[in-house]
Amino acid sequence: MAAQDLDLPFSHFENDPRLAFLPAVIEALPDSEWFVVGGAVRDALLGRPINDIDLVVRNVRLERLEVVLASRGSVSLVGRNFGVLKFRPEKIRAEIDVAWPRTERAGMSGAYRDVEVATDAILPLEDDLARRDFTVNAMAWDLKGRKLVDPYGGRADLESKIIRAVGEPERRFGEDYSRMLRGIRFACELGFAIEGETWRAMTRLMTHLDDVRGGERVVPYEVIAKEWIKTAAADPVRCLELYEKSGSLPRLIPELAPLSKCLQSPDHHAEGDVWTHTKTAVAKLASPEFAAFFPGEKPSPETFFAVLLHDIAKPLIAERRDGKITFYGHPDIGGVLAKKIAERLKLSNFAKGGVSAERLAWLVRMHLFPNMVDLGEVRRTTLVKHFFHDRIAGRELLHMAFADASASLPEGGKPDLSTLGGLIDALADIDRQLAEQSEEPGKMITGDDVMSATGLGPGPDVGRILELIREAQLRGEVKTAADARKFLKKAHPKE
Repeated sequence: MAAQDLDLPFSHFENDPRLAFLPAVIEALPDSEWFVVGGAVRDALLGRPINDIDLVVRNVRLERLEVVLASRGSVSLVGRNFGVLKFRPEKIRAEIDVAWPRTERAGMSGAYRDVEVATDAILPLEDDLARRDFTVNAMAWDLKGRKLVDPYGGRADLESKIIRAVGEPERRFGEDYSRMLRGIRFACELGFAIEGETWRAMTRLMTHLDDVRGGERVVPYEVIAKEWIKTAAADPVRCLELYEKSGSLPRLIPELAPLSKCLQSPDHHAEGDVWTHTKTAVAKLASPEFAAFFPGEKPSPETFFAVLLHDIAKPLIAERRDGKITFYGHPDIGGVLAKKIAERLKLSNFAKGGVSAERLAWLVRMHLFPNMVDLGEVRRTTLVKHFFHDRIAGRELLHMAFADASASLPEGGKPDLSTLGGLIDALADIDRQLAEQSEEPGKMITGDDVMSATGLGPGPDVGRILELIREAQLRGEVKTAADARKFLKKAHPKE
């Protein structure tokens, strides 16, 4: 067992309120050995925030451990059959996994659920660490001995910024094919390289993402979606690069393959084919230009997928007209396709930061609007509808419009962002106006009020009048319900 003296990073564990219960528990169980394992150790060494804490305990019967822990908090029986107790210390909201050391014998089907678990209170800790995916996650901190347990060189790989599989990569991935996507996520989250043999094993085995066993996917889409969304959130550009180079992208979204063979007219797209344009657009999400255009903002995973799919329909409807290549109607058709892809990949099933299929479809359908809008003609209520009714979607639309426009190179020229810039200025003005208003647009007067004041019956004319009032409110001409009634009488006097 490799061991090192106490380092400053691990002082965190001695002061973490989530572990304040340990001294009393160790006193009650003097022969027990306690270890922090996995990601918490990795993040402590990297100086990153420590979210979840997992513990392994040796040399104590599970039943006795359960009794002692129950005196210091609440214990859930979930996972007990696998030698895992879910423990919530008193006055702490966080839940901690407390487990016996265990080994896992995988069926080598690549299914993360196809595993036989064996637990043993006296199992060497190194055997427990050997079952883990990557060396940077296969370290432990001995809380009683105050030393690092690192039998597989995880600390050295952290210092070298390398993601390396524990043991033989093909065997590690054959136990659970989702580990390949997890490795890509770690590489993007940490900014690390993937070690050569580990990467080659990924590329050889990535075809197994499509494996089906017993009528079910070996790697469920829900698992893929979770990894992909987290990876895109960390680094959208490298995420796309590694998914493409590893062979996972064409397996997950085969609809993207025709984009590389779909040419575009050079007068508007001198950058090249649709796939070249798409990859360039994704790259713009992490560019200095994006940071300057949207100070303090970061593109969401939903924006990443919207940009990735915004031209998905172009190969289906490409036509040559008058010597030019056209794609009339591609946003609407693309919206339909994007929704189907999102639903197939279960992108919305990831509870934290999931991608809405409906919103993704809307973003793809609307992606041309911000760069084509005529501010002299468009109603301000239309802008409020698109950009303020759902502010998150509104910002995502602006972000993807920036990426699209920045990646569109006219022949012999530079990308044109003037329309988008003007729109952003106009939206800032509207935002200030909305903040100053005591009442939201449309709340001052109802359709019934309009019909009573004008003598109109139900119909589109009532809606148009409400729009006029909303426009007047956005211009600052209407600030109260009384103002709205006066405006109504003036604009449409009752006959």
